[in-house]
Amino acid sequence: MSVNWPVLTLGNVCEKITDGAHKSPKSVSIGRPMASVKDLTRFGVNLSHARLISQKDFEDLVNQGCQPQVGDVLIAKDGNSALDTVCTIDKPLDAVMLSSVAILRPNKAKLDSDFLKYYFCSRNVIEYLKNNFISGAAIPRVVLRDLKKAAIKVPSLEEQKNISKVLRSLDKLKFPSF
Repeated sequence: MSVNWPVLTLGNVCEKITDGAHKSPKSVSIGRPMASVKDLTRFGVNLSHARLISQKDFEDLVNQGCQPQVGDVLIAKDGNSALDTVCTIDKPLDAVMLSSVAILRPNKAKLDSDFLKYYFCSRNVIEYLKNNFISGAAIPRVVLRDLKKAAIKVPSLEEQKNISKVLRSLDKLKFPSF
């Protein structure tokens, strides 16, 4: 990462920084998916083992902003895997998130979603975030109001997209099913 890039905060470059549902609706045998940190992968959300909730609970949570949109970046924010799993939403997702997942919506005029994902995958960035933004001894967690203050180096949008393109091509080589 270049030292010449401007340093902003996540709050400056994201339209929205939130998390999923803080209430945990009752599970049902036939329903709509509710994903948690355990369902996140490097390449998206795997709903094969997600809990199912009622249609009404699902709709309530969609209305509360717990359903990620295309272009959102999801980050594990609670538990032992806090900040270890990051993905972008590349296609519409028929699921809502629990509060263990942070939902970041980049301002498209300032920040490329894939660049943000890859930025969060950098060892230096992970170390910085873990040292400065995780609290809780028993259950580690990221507090969103603090995460909004996290510094991020932001190159031009064109440079972000070029960086993302190169890293995505490397992912495809390393993970052919990606």
